[in-house]
Amino acid sequence: MATKRDIELASLLFRSGILNQEEIQGALAHQGKLLTQGKVVSLVDLLVEKGLIPADAAPTFTDEPLDRLQPLPDYELREFVGDGASARVYRGVHKPTGRDVAVKVLHPEQELMVKALKRFLREAHLLCKLAHKNIVKGYEVRKVNGFRYVAMEWVDGGTVLEEIDRRGRLDGPNALHITRQIASALEYLHGNGIIHRDIKPGNVLIDTMWNAKLIDLGLCLMVGQAREEAEGTTVGTVGYISPEQAKGVEVDERSDIYSLGVTLYHMVVGEVPFSGDDDFEVMSKQIMQSLKSDRLKSLNISPHVHYAIQKMMAKEKEIRYQRMKDIVTDLDAYLKSTGYEAIPFARPARDTARAETRTPSGRTAPAPRPVEKKPEAPISKRRRRFR
Repeated sequence: MATKRDIELASLLFRSGILNQEEIQGALAHQGKLLTQGKVVSLVDLLVEKGLIPADAAPTFTDEPLDRLQPLPDYELREFVGDGASARVYRGVHKPTGRDVAVKVLHPEQELMVKALKRFLREAHLLCKLAHKNIVKGYEVRKVNGFRYVAMEWVDGGTVLEEIDRRGRLDGPNALHITRQIASALEYLHGNGIIHRDIKPGNVLIDTMWNAKLIDLGLCLMVGQAREEAEGTTVGTVGYISPEQAKGVEVDERSDIYSLGVTLYHMVVGEVPFSGDDDFEVMSKQIMQSLKSDRLKSLNISPHVHYAIQKMMAKEKEIRYQRMKDIVTDLDAYLKSTGYEAIPFARPARDTARAETRTPSGRTAPAPRPVEKKPEAPISKRRRRFR
């Protein structure tokens, strides 16, 4: 009889499109037959034996939390940070150098999907190749003990989206300061023939000095190369995509400019400009509905912020800013004229008592409870130690 974990694994592989129903049922039937013969074999081992999944992927389908396994020889994984559609991120230490790093580990089922693996590797190699102070730096891409990962610069902070959620919205000068930094990062990407295609507050990290770094190049497009997606396919996060992305037509640098405008709007207003009951309704508004100024005026948003949003979010791309360099120049001049200085802020400490980690296969595992220490005896009764 298949274990609960085997059934969960079979469901995962089926939902991911890696195995079909016939292949899964055949493997489970074979497992059941072996069990009647007194042989206990895991579903993973059977799938490897049948050639349905590669042998080096098997170690990733485990119930043990990754930070307990410590399968990456050069890294000590200390804290689970977050989980995305394709990978999970841990805070760790590069043992040879003692450097704090973020380690992004690909989900095991993604390893078996050609397009997902290609995107992960493309992003990882780009992060290691690119060098800009407002783009998170990649250090190395490897596959060890079945785990494929990229080690990256650790940013001691959170995403802009988390800061919006905490504050409600950001003040205009700090929002423009963040926008200026991301515009500089995008100017660098565009100069290297890369369109990001997924600019949003959740893809921007900030530290407590308002220094911003762009992350997640998984959906980027290399200019001049064949499009990975077919025409008519929408790529990006619908609340932030440009009208061109919503239509599924060819995009250029001005698509990122529109998304940066939506990001600025979200920062100063506290919500996205267009929402709906489903993705189709939001995409329709991105294409057809003009940006309304009432919300910006009601919050006393400064004229310059208002102008920057309107200029970046013009439906016709010919009316928008045409280059990121123009945005950088404009915002630099404005911030300088106001005497802007970034004032450090305190971020609330994480609730480590309620922290969770994840197994490599994506299951939630509660963090171990801290061991309660017995009260120490009075100093006079402690045994002295001499070293």
